[in-house]
Amino acid sequence: MIRSNESMKCCINVGVLLLLMFTSSILGSGNDNDTHALVYDARVGFLSAGTLEVNMLLSDGRYEMFGDVRTSGAIERFFRWRGKFAAVGFMVEESPRTRAYLLFEETKSARKVTLAAHGRTTIHRPAGASREVQYPRGSDLMSVLFLTNHCFNSAWVHDGEDAYEVILRTSRQTKVEQGRAYFRGRAEQCRYRFRYGKDEARGLDVWLGLDDDRLVPVRIRVRVPFRPDALLKLRARRS
Repeated sequence: MIRSNESMKCCINVGVLLLLMFTSSILGSGNDNDTHALVYDARVGFLSAGTLEVNMLLSDGRYEMFGDVRTSGAIERFFRWRGKFAAVGFMVEESPRTRAYLLFEETKSARKVTLAAHGRTTIHRPAGASREVQYPRGSDLMSVLFLTNHCFNSAWVHDGEDAYEVILRTSRQTKVEQGRAYFRGRAEQCRYRFRYGKDEARGLDVWLGLDDDRLVPVRIRVRVPFRPDALLKLRARRS
């Protein structure tokens, strides 16, 4: 049976609200020792690009995550993007397994909601009809990036809609120096490669360091051929 557009919107809105309420209530109910909050500043080449905020909670093998991404500064002369994401799942052998993933996206000209849950992905654009696509393989990229505390050999990740395999090339112990305002210290650098889409190869470098007694990404770099690198740097905690 084909659902009407109005019926589909209703289903998406209910799913979105439930996931947001569940994640927000869990994060809000925890104390400072339960919830881990991270703030990153972003750059693309020499341009200031915005911020990423990530909040996550792990308890009894389960995790909840909520975050906010937004462009700002010089990059907005060329591109503007806002995003909110939420994910819930389980940790299996120190790796995240997503049960549900939600992403709100907004640009100057369009908005989009992607909800991957219960074995299906639903994509809703307020200006058009909703549609369902095949549920992607693996766990969502944000969960894998921020909840994995080691260099993994390979993993399938997704953005709620498309899946791709991330493969480790090299790993090494190093020292991160990125200014007084950001994390400085010992870290493990994981150098990955993956192919986004049919022909676009990319590199992903993740430096894992100790932040409040937990190994988290302290520096992330995305490398795309013939384009400026995108860089995220973890802000230092105030003493």
